[in-house]
Amino acid sequence: MTRRLLAAALALLCAAAPVAQTDIVHTFEVRDGAVWLDGEMLPDAVPEGLDLRGLSTPPLEYSGPIQPVLEIDGTPYVFEDGRLIPMASSSRPDRGVYILGDAEPEAVAELPRDQLMPVVEAAYMRDVADRNEPLYDRMRQSMAMEQEVLSLAERVRATTPGPARADLRDQLRTLLSDLLSLKHEIRAEEIAIATDRLEAARAGLEARHAAHDEIVDGRLRELIGDR
Repeated sequence: MTRRLLAAALALLCAAAPVAQTDIVHTFEVRDGAVWLDGEMLPDAVPEGLDLRGLSTPPLEYSGPIQPVLEIDGTPYVFEDGRLIPMASSSRPDRGVYILGDAEPEAVAELPRDQLMPVVEAAYMRDVADRNEPLYDRMRQSMAMEQEVLSLAERVRATTPGPARADLRDQLRTLLSDLLSLKHEIRAEEIAIATDRLEAARAGLEARHAAHDEIVDGRLRELIGDR
């Protein structure tokens, strides 16, 4: 049977907006039968029984609401908490997967950023809708206000100078002010979510540091078949 590797992306709720410039960019790849993150091999990232030999991906950069997904021989795995986890048993079962590339083992194509980001943004909105309905409603309101701003600005430009134009201009300024305030509220909540996720990640890292020897010994037993 020809083995098949499919590289994809799973949109997950993250703390920042999907196009935020401050998002930390990570690099994920499969190489030499192992999972690598940011240039470091993760010795316990591959679950027992999953053979990645002969499969590889080019480095995949991701940030924000993106989480790497690998489909290996028809089974999707989510890269979650430093490990490949079958999607069915991950924290995000039955979520949509947005394809970044599909190729034979040695090559995976990538979508240009201008094509990828609309997909990411749409996935982010769906995820927010699932997890935080009030935040989703505010984001939808912000999007509607953005369209109203553009429409009102067009009316201002099309109106000859005078009292009517001045009134429309004042309306536009008020709308812009309200929109900015709403965006600040949205961003503050996203930052709060980011803080919670960072604290959880820090606690997980501390636990792994504490279990350093156990992790190494467990991986050693897996590698040499010593149960």
